[in-house]
Amino acid sequence: LHSLKSLDLADNKLTGTIDYRPLYNLHTLTHFDVSGNQLGGEVEALVAPSLRYAYFSNNNNNNGFTSMRRFQKYKVSPLQTLRYCDVSYNAIQEDATDLLENIPPNIERFFASNNQIIGSLPNSCNNLP
Repeated sequence: LHSLKSLDLADNKLTGTIDYRPLYNLHTLTHFDVSGNQLGGEVEALVAPSLRYAYFSNNNNNNGFTSMRRFQKYKVSPLQTLRYCDVSYNAIQEDATDLLENIPPNIERFFASNNQIIGSLPNSCNNLP
């Protein structure tokens, strides 16, 4: 599995939380898709060192993914390969300012629709070109 580039487990009946630690040893993994399951817990942006695309959407069962606090750790990491992240249709309960200010600067597309995000947009959104 050390040369695995894409792991697509979308639209199955996976439940519980993800233990991300073993995935981090997949140094060539660029695509990770667990959308359309019944997973929960925290979304981890540091799934693998080469990850470019991460799909966590549509896990809005009873729990779904509820937090993205681990993005804070990723923002300061030298491993900023992630370009696309979809966490829409989950149960993420975050303040909009906290969530948006912790998105790594290299992200090109970030989708978080249909969650439980509250509050105001951060002031940094006023400085966008």
